[in-house]
Amino acid sequence: MEVSAKEKRVFLINQLIKGFIFLIVLIGLFLLFNKFFPNELRERWFSSIYDNTQLVLSLFIGSEVLFGIIPPEVFMLWVFRTGHLGNYYVGIAILSVISYSAGAFNYFLGRRIKDTLIFIKIRRLWLRKSLLLFEKYGAYLVVVASITPIPFSAIALLSGAGNLDPRKYLTYSLWRIVRFFVYAFVLYQASI
Repeated sequence: MEVSAKEKRVFLINQLIKGFIFLIVLIGLFLLFNKFFPNELRERWFSSIYDNTQLVLSLFIGSEVLFGIIPPEVFMLWVFRTGHLGNYYVGIAILSVISYSAGAFNYFLGRRIKDTLIFIKIRRLWLRKSLLLFEKYGAYLVVVASITPIPFSAIALLSGAGNLDPRKYLTYSLWRIVRFFVYAFVLYQASI
């Protein structure tokens, strides 16, 4: 099924709008949370998690490999609030490389397990919507998933299983790093 350039643009714009709406809601919740809960109370509630860098990074890696269970913006806010990874943008760079690497891991995993019974079941049960999108948009979906709320790791897995050229996948998914910095900039501007 060939999709026109206009359909692709409309799809991308709709997904970007959804992403920015989510980002605005997240920023709003963050600001409300900061307003209604004093810093001391927040520290008491979350310091055992916030101060455990290994735990937070493990959760982030797990989430990014397992189809983005926790939105990456939550971890961007953690970097912003704690500074545990150094300068804010250095921390964002670390998160973006982890996310890109998780996508690459899923891509190569998809290539390896595409014909196994378990993957066929996973694809049928949990990846049906993503599979339909991949069948419709192909490699273009990698760019869209890299910069919007579409599950990036799921698309990476399907890209590998669908035999998308590795160089194409690795190049198109570099947009994931761009997304992290754009969202980080917006979060930073909204938080100062």
